[in-house]
Amino acid sequence: MTKQCHSNSKLPELVELFLSRPLATVPLGARLLKVTPKAVDLMLAQLGGAPPRELTGRTRYRTWGIV
Repeated sequence: MTKQCHSNSKLPELVELFLSRPLATVPLGARLLKVTPKAVDLMLAQLGGAPPRELTGRTRYRTWGIV
């Protein structure tokens, strides 16, 4: 999946973030990757068939994790 990304894409770093932490939020991802929260949302949508699981069931203050 990430092999098809542009060389300056932050998508591989987002995947590493999810693998390195039990829980991740959009603000956390935005701060660590130095992108906007909207960019994190768009990268999550790009993950396609295997996105991390959304654990809170809310539209605000969402938290994702690998289960």
